[in-house]
Amino acid sequence: MIRKYFCGAILVCAVVLLGTTSCKTTDPTNQVQFFSLVFTNFIAAQPLEVTAPGTFVFRDQATWDAFWQANAPFAGPAPVVDFAQDMLVGVFWGALGTGCIEFVNVIDRVRVRVDGVNTLGVIEVDIGVLPPLGNCATPVNPLQVITLEQTITSVEFVGFVPS
Repeated sequence: MIRKYFCGAILVCAVVLLGTTSCKTTDPTNQVQFFSLVFTNFIAAQPLEVTAPGTFVFRDQATWDAFWQANAPFAGPAPVVDFAQDMLVGVFWGALGTGCIEFVNVIDRVRVRVDGVNTLGVIEVDIGVLPPLGNCATPVNPLQVITLEQTITSVEFVGFVPS
């Protein structure tokens, strides 16, 4: 009789153990953690007139200078950024007709996503909905450029990504 219960208990334990090892919630590659990053608006980017929607990451002065000259040719030289310390992340909505607002706050949050597969992490830039631009007759190219601490970590844009 004891043997019968012992064998049943072993069977139940085996099913429980197999069930938990195949369950995705205990798989270490599915353990995702998020760490918020501090960012600040880079207001010096306001003279940019980027007519095509897109997102960009600038990690060096030469790339930033070339982008600036292509998109703000009459604004003088590009603002100098200490790329040893910081990098720039830009969200550009392109030519959207008319409005009053050019520099918009569409980036809701920036965070690092770390999981068991990508232990170096990925920076996620979460983009919110573009706010109403107003009813002025002025053509606008809404944008937001932020500074983040310089890193080699890849950047992904999520949410309402302009395209």
